[in-house]
Amino acid sequence: MRKLLCTLAAVLAVTAAPAVTAAVIDFDAPGLIEIDNATNRATYNEDGFSLAGDAAGFLTIDGLGSGASGGLVLFGGNSISLVSMDGILFNFLGLDAGLFDPDTPAILSLTGIVGGNEQLSTTLALGDLTSLSLTGWTGLSELRLSASADLVIDNVQVSPVPEPDTGAMLLLGLGTLVALRSRHVRKAIGMR
Repeated sequence: MRKLLCTLAAVLAVTAAPAVTAAVIDFDAPGLIEIDNATNRATYNEDGFSLAGDAAGFLTIDGLGSGASGGLVLFGGNSISLVSMDGILFNFLGLDAGLFDPDTPAILSLTGIVGGNEQLSTTLALGDLTSLSLTGWTGLSELRLSASADLVIDNVQVSPVPEPDTGAMLLLGLGTLVALRSRHVRKAIGMR
């Protein structure tokens, strides 16, 4: 009986979790960059995520990205940070990236931060604008992008890490309490 209740509670917790949808930051609203003149920091917000960096370090431009849509230019020697505006953890799935100037080689460095500590990092030598997919970049609190030379970035794919629904967690806790109580009662009457 105990195993049945625990299994039922676990299944309910998993299936009751809200559906999580991936977001694609496509930079199609270039007017959304906010600049704080006091700190010289620029911020671009889209689909619940925020990109921030030095105001002179990046710029969104219409007609520059994939399919002549909007894109972001990350200037050489600069970095930007991507975080969830709600402060939740997220998964990084990939992006489109390429050279701004085809005659200048460039490297894009990606760093995944979990709880303030660097956890993942990779460097990508870029050519023409192309789609790049990454696996295993999960549970990030921040993603840092750094450029050795001017780069174009578009279609940054991210998804929030799903959090269990409150009701599902309550059911899981209740199932655990019932199982523990049942075990305690059996022990008290000498059953095993």
